[in-house]
Order: sequence, then C-alpha cells, then structure tokens
Amino acid sequence: MANILVIDDEDGVRRVICKVLVRDGHEVMEAADGRIALSMLRDSQPDLVICDLFMPEMDGMEVLRALRRDYPHLQVVAISGGAYRGQVELLDVAKGLGAAAVVDKPFELQQFLGVVRGVLRGDQTGVSGAKQ
Repeated sequence: MANILVIDDEDGVRRVICKVLVRDGHEVMEAADGRIALSMLRDSQPDLVICDLFMPEMDGMEVLRALRRDYPHLQVVAISGGAYRGQVELLDVAKGLGAAAVVDKPFELQQFLGVVRGVLRGDQTGVSGAKQ
C-alpha cells in the first residue's frame, strides 16, 4: 500500500487516523506539528500527507505552502474542525493551495478512508466529511 505522513497536534485524533490507516495496510509516520513533519520529509518522502490546518508552531497552511514549493507532486489531504475564520472557508483555501482533498472534522472513519483511497488512486475527491 502507501506510505502516509499524518500531521495533527491532537494526539487522540492523530492516533485514531494512524490506527485506521495501518489497519488498511498502509505504513504510517506521524508528526504533532508542521515543523516536525517537514524535517521528517528530508529523510523519507511519503506517498501522501494528511495535514490538520490548525496547529501550533507551524499551521497547516504554512505546511501546504512549503509542500507545494519543495515537494510539488506530493499529494495532500487537508483536515480541519475549525475551517471557518471570519468569511473565509479555510478548507477551500487549502484546496486552492493544492490539497487533493479536504475533509471536515469530525468525520466518519470509513468516509475518511474512502477519501484517502481515492486520492491514492488519483481521484480528485474534493470536499468531503459530513459533520455529525
């Protein structure tokens, strides 16, 4: 399967995502913030990055910009539970910055896994993840 880097500052969310991906047969690396993630990319380039947008140190938007600059072909799924800031839908901004797909938190794990599988197949899955 794929080698996937999961970037999320919420330990519980990151662990659940990693567990689901491992069960689906993927190799998973994890990082609690963008700076750690970018340093990990120097040694190992994954097939896919799953990145939260709101994190300390270096947020997901900064990570997306760095990935587009340094790893332009690397696929990214942006995730966020606080996607609105004023009048701006940040998941739309993430899509504009090159995220292959975006997912609202909270999400159903099977639906999320479907998005990941679609991106790995090369599908342009767009915005997904119904709030519950």
